Amino acid sequence: MSNELVAMALLCAVVGLGLTFADGRAAWLAAGGLAGTAVIAWSLPVPGSFDSMILSVLWLSMVVTAALALLPRGFSQGGPVVIGVNGGAWIGALGSVSSSLAQLALILPLALLFIPGKWLSSRGHAIVAKVVLSWMMAVAALSFLVSLMPTPGYVPDHME
Repeated sequence: MSNELVAMALLCAVVGLGLTFADGRAAWLAAGGLAGTAVIAWSLPVPGSFDSMILSVLWLSMVVTAALALLPRGFSQGGPVVIGVNGGAWIGALGSVSSSLAQLALILPLALLFIPGKWLSSRGHAIVAKVVLSWMMAVAALSFLVSLMPTPGYVPDHME
């Protein structure tokens, strides 16, 4: 279960860091949208058989979110809220299958990473958030691609 918890935390952090490059009001709305959507999605029943599909889409969503934040022109008008709601939906869906509401409550404050990100950006160090986002995008892309490839020995019937 730790893989799912790490994935949810990383997506929340990517959304938070991505909001560094959004307007202040839009960043707060997106963080609220992420938290609200995560709680709503967590409360919905999701069959346990969907956990690997949800995890794969969560990794892919992390790649897209980081890529959108790294665009030279930044976000469009409604972009921050869309990435916040999208991130919250996947975090909540995976959380409903694999974790408790207490774990979800520990993860959600990571969406506030835009606060130190904006502070750094205002002092001319926006590159810090961009570098961390690019690293997280690479980790998410690798995790997504590895989840698609069958690895000998990782199938439960081969583990002894």
